[in-house]
This record gives sequence, C-alpha cells and structure tokens, in this order.
Amino acid sequence: MVAKQLGINTWTYILWEQDRSTPTIRYYPSIFAFLGYDPFPAPRTLSEQIATKRRRLGLSFRDVADLLGVDEGTVWRWENGEWKPRMSQEIVQSFLAQRTPLLP
Repeated sequence: MVAKQLGINTWTYILWEQDRSTPTIRYYPSIFAFLGYDPFPAPRTLSEQIATKRRRLGLSFRDVADLLGVDEGTVWRWENGEWKPRMSQEIVQSFLAQRTPLLP
C-alpha cells in the first residue's frame, strides 16, 4: 500500500489524493523516493539550489537555520532571493553538498 511506503496513515493519503490536504515538507523525501524523481523544476540559481536541498532533505526553515547556525528568516530570504549568503558561503556550500541531514 502506498500510504505505508510513504510512512503515513491511509486517511492522510486519501486527503492528499483528494486535494483536501497537502504534504508537509518532512514527507517530501519519501514521496520523491516513491516517485523515483523530484517533480520540482531543476534549480538554476543559488536560491533555488538551497530550496531544492531543503525539500529533498525534508527540512523546515527552522531545521536548516539550526543546522547552519543562522536565523530562520535568513534561510527564507536566501531561498526567496532577497539575500545572498556572503559571510555564510562556506556553510551554505557544505549544506548543499550534504546527502543526509545532520540535525543537532
């Protein structure tokens, strides 16, 4: 059963299928694994790369902020292209290179 493969209950799956609810980001890794690909467009900018990595790891803005030692709003601004990581370039590049989350 699909719900079991995704690590959710049957009712959650039904709500997703009926567009009555949408998956939270923590379920994205299992959804991508089930599909066999990431359905979002390929990232072209640094902002898109950060957002893509966060989705693929199933992390919230808070999770990424804690992981990188920055403010949650900073991560949001990076993803939305409002700010570019300047002082944090090495940290961001390290995050982008990660295969699995290393949460504190």
